[in-house]
Amino acid sequence: MAGRKPISNELKVLKGTNQPCRMRDEVRYERITKIPNPPKYFNNHSKRIYKITAQELAKKGILDVVNINAVIMYAGEMGKYMEAQEILAEEGRILTEITKFGEKKYRNPLDKMSSEYYANAIRLACELGVTPASASKVKEKPREEKDEFDNINAM
Repeated sequence: MAGRKPISNELKVLKGTNQPCRMRDEVRYERITKIPNPPKYFNNHSKRIYKITAQELAKKGILDVVNINAVIMYAGEMGKYMEAQEILAEEGRILTEITKFGEKKYRNPLDKMSSEYYANAIRLACELGVTPASASKVKEKPREEKDEFDNINAM
């Protein structure tokens, strides 16, 4: 089926585009407020990305027991991408091999893998709404600023 991917009702509310005619029936899952520990196989980059992304999505109220798996996949792919970039910075994107016919230059296989990790991460980031373009469409809930006089009633 061609066309745009459907947007969840929660994202429509956050974007300010919620209208009764646009809302659809959705399956609701239990929201996550306490972020689970990252998987043990994550590298340090993945752990950091997982923690930040999960916390921010939980603050927005859109992290639930089902889409936490997408956050895990996103963090894993971004972590592998960043690790690959560090190795490529040391090894280089073009490798040289000496053969009996002379010098042969070829693309570092890690460069292609890095591109695949990045493409996967971007696709997952769009699904989660954490790319700059998709995040700019979400309205921030206004924070209630309190001053010292608000605490007088509590005394």
